[in-house]
Amino acid sequence: MEWLIIIGLSVIVAIMFTRLQALEARMQRIERFDYSDLPELIDEPQKLEEPRTIAPEEPRGTITRSAPLEAPISEELPPPVEREADPDPVASWRKPSNFDFNLPKIDFEDILGRKLPIWAGGIALAVGGIFLVRYSIEAGLLGPQVRVALSFVFGLLLLAGAEAAYRFEERVNDSRVRQALAGAGIATLYAAFYLAGAQYGLIGPGVAFGGLALVTAGALALSFRFGLPTAVLGLVGGFATPMLVASEDANLPVLAFYLALLTAGLALTARRLGYRWLGASALAGGFGWGVLMLLGQSSEPSDQLAIGLYLLALGAALPLILGRETELPFMRIVAGTIATVQLAALVALAEFSILTWGLYLLLAAALAILSWGENRLRVANAMALGLGVVLLFIWPDAPPAEFARVTQVLALIGLGLPLMLVWRNHATPLELAQLSLGAVGLGWANHARFAIPFTDAFQPWLATTLILLAAVVALGAGRLWMKDSTLSRLIALPVAAVAILTYGATHALLPEWSEVIGAAAIALVIVELLRRRHDVPLAGTAWGFAALALFTLIGTGATGRELSYAVGDPYGERDLLQAIARWSAAALPFAALAFIDWRGVPLRIAEAIFIAIAYVALSQFVPAELLAWSCAIAATAALWFLPMRTGLWATSLGLAFLWGLFRMGEWAVHALSAAGGMPIFASDVLETDEALLYVLPFAGACIFATWRIAGRPKLERAFAILAAFSATVVVHSLWKQLFSIDGLDTFTQLGLAERTLWQILLIGSGIAMLRFAAVSRMLGIGLLIAGLAHFAWFTLILHNPLWSEQAVGVLPILNWLAPAYLVAGFGTWWLSCQSEGAMRMRVRQLGDAAIMGLILLWALSELRHAFSGSVLISTSMSQTEDLLRSLTGIVLAIGFLLWGSRKDQRRWRIGSLVLMVLAVLKVFLLDTAGLEDLLRVVSFIALGFSLIGIGWFYSKQLTGRNADPAES
Repeated sequence: MEWLIIIGLSVIVAIMFTRLQALEARMQRIERFDYSDLPELIDEPQKLEEPRTIAPEEPRGTITRSAPLEAPISEELPPPVEREADPDPVASWRKPSNFDFNLPKIDFEDILGRKLPIWAGGIALAVGGIFLVRYSIEAGLLGPQVRVALSFVFGLLLLAGAEAAYRFEERVNDSRVRQALAGAGIATLYAAFYLAGAQYGLIGPGVAFGGLALVTAGALALSFRFGLPTAVLGLVGGFATPMLVASEDANLPVLAFYLALLTAGLALTARRLGYRWLGASALAGGFGWGVLMLLGQSSEPSDQLAIGLYLLALGAALPLILGRETELPFMRIVAGTIATVQLAALVALAEFSILTWGLYLLLAAALAILSWGENRLRVANAMALGLGVVLLFIWPDAPPAEFARVTQVLALIGLGLPLMLVWRNHATPLELAQLSLGAVGLGWANHARFAIPFTDAFQPWLATTLILLAAVVALGAGRLWMKDSTLSRLIALPVAAVAILTYGATHALLPEWSEVIGAAAIALVIVELLRRRHDVPLAGTAWGFAALALFTLIGTGATGRELSYAVGDPYGERDLLQAIARWSAAALPFAALAFIDWRGVPLRIAEAIFIAIAYVALSQFVPAELLAWSCAIAATAALWFLPMRTGLWATSLGLAFLWGLFRMGEWAVHALSAAGGMPIFASDVLETDEALLYVLPFAGACIFATWRIAGRPKLERAFAILAAFSATVVVHSLWKQLFSIDGLDTFTQLGLAERTLWQILLIGSGIAMLRFAAVSRMLGIGLLIAGLAHFAWFTLILHNPLWSEQAVGVLPILNWLAPAYLVAGFGTWWLSCQSEGAMRMRVRQLGDAAIMGLILLWALSELRHAFSGSVLISTSMSQTEDLLRSLTGIVLAIGFLLWGSRKDQRRWRIGSLVLMVLAVLKVFLLDTAGLEDLLRVVSFIALGFSLIGIGWFYSKQLTGRNADPAES
């Protein structure tokens, strides 16, 4: 007990010290403020901007505004001292020059010598009285009756001293003296009743309780005379009283009645004294005792009734006592909310008895009535409805009749007020949310209680409840729709609530397979509202219910079997008409959004989802072999008639792409293996029906898209690449099937022929497009480059007959080497002619160099063929063949020189020189290294004359041909 009193008095001292310190700091700042310049600045602030002069006829010291420059001036004030420019003249003018913003200094001497002793004295008196009684007990000096009596006498004497200090205030001249004496007296009387009742048993618990309550009432009464500390002691002691006289046979109704009176008295005291925090503290103490009473978990109906009425008083009645003058921000909201939560806990602890439900609904009704005139209580009213819905959800095995009655009353209370406010145009977003979300919550709770899961049960009563709730919200939504107000911007919220409740009703009425039809119908109604009023939240609601229709489709019926037809791998039986109806219904909201939504991205998304769902509906009766062609035709039609509807044709094209994706991917894997040196056989590519049914549709649609969207470079380039790739897959697969190369032996015999004809096809197609279809220039160049790259990598590097086992043919010249190198050379020349601008000359030079290289390789390959036959690596190279290779290089160098001289092309002559030097070096360093005696001498002589002749020939050909017109 003594520690409780000491803590309470310490709190008083801390509060008063803080308030005095803040007041002293404020006074010091006021005292340091310089008011000398204020009158002049307030009367004529423009004087700061004009020089001041003294008129000759005026008495000295009179200040007037300066005259114009031509007016006579007898005496001027000294020039003002120049100061640094102030970045803000107005702020500088208004700011006092000597205003000090430093924190106030703490005068410890004043605090320790003047202020604290008085409060410390009061605390010392209280504590001294307590310890005096304790000492007397320990020493055995006084009996229990005497000790208690002295405690009462000491407490009353302290109160008498406080009264004396109040009456002789002019002599005491310090209000803190009477406050300290009164606080010590109240604390001593609390201790006296505690000792008499709990310690010695001199009086019964009821008398002790009444005495402590009387002290509390006295403290509250004396607080009007002696000030705040007495009220604080009354607060602490009053709420501590039930603990001080606690017994096993506590009377909860009496306790609740006492606590309610105590809280009301403290609230009135706080209102009278003007201390807001005191009223809030009283409510906090009252709700704290509410928690303690709830934790007792009494099962007596009378106790539950008492606790419920007590919480009802704290939540609905007592906050009104505080009044507007002294209320804390949101005090009433907090009080109503806490009372609602505690009453909800009482309902749950009482196992959802009708009595506690009645108390809870009574509090909800009181909050609803009070909310009509007090806007701040509307939050608590909404909380009451929300917690009521939660209680309905957690009500285990609720009797249907009782559940229905509670739902009806809660709906009438929780939805009636917001509906009336909406109807009278006095609602805020909170009431609109309460109306909408509350109805949804009540409907959901009823659905959770009465709906039979995983069945097609027909439940008209549940549907009726949900429709009635939807009708209540629809009344508010209709009122908002007709009124053009700020709240009308939130029309999407009640519309969504009505839609959700209606959707629940359809779930209770329709068979499972057809629920998607009901959801789609609801979504279409919202889309129609969106058509009439373009509103972003309403658009979001329409999108949400369109998606809900789709999810309903996926979650009900034979969705798995229906989707199996869309992927071309059907299983099980499905009802064709039901499947078409379900998927068509789900597609309709997205089709409507595609034509109603005014925003670009959502519109494209709606188009895409519509096409995807419509495709599944189509797959229910179209054979899988024709689905890729169906998608490609749909994409082509959309590109032709609705090219700006990107979502339509892009999604259709994407579905066609998905049909060929796996097959094109498989082809690409084998193509990569072939690029690494592993031959690709006919069994590695697509079969004819796969290529024609699943990849060709996508290729054709891409080709059409490339033509149709001409003028959009990025898309055109992307579709050209896709078209080229997919067409290559189709043509290459058919090409492989034509030659039927199924092993290494067949690859050796037919590999060069197949590659050469394939390269002729690619390069020839590219040249034909460049020559006869200028609109397809990019595709033609792509095919040309693809053919040359194929030749360079596969024929020239990987499978070159010079070092790979490839049959070129038996006849000299008339074999596969000539067409292979000829088409590569012709393609290189044609490609180099396509260059334009600054790079034209560089490309031509590279092209001619490549052509010279191809001629050299072809000549060497033909030389090798003359010695080895069809397979060039079948025999080893002889010394004679090696010498002939050098001679071939020299002859080709002469030929390049003649061609360059004839065409005045310097690059051919340079190529000739390079080839000649290489051939000569080969002769000197390699060919003659193995010769001996006379053969070596003859060889060198022949080589010498040859070099002299070649030099003479070069000098003759190069005379006067230094300039190259083609390269200028």
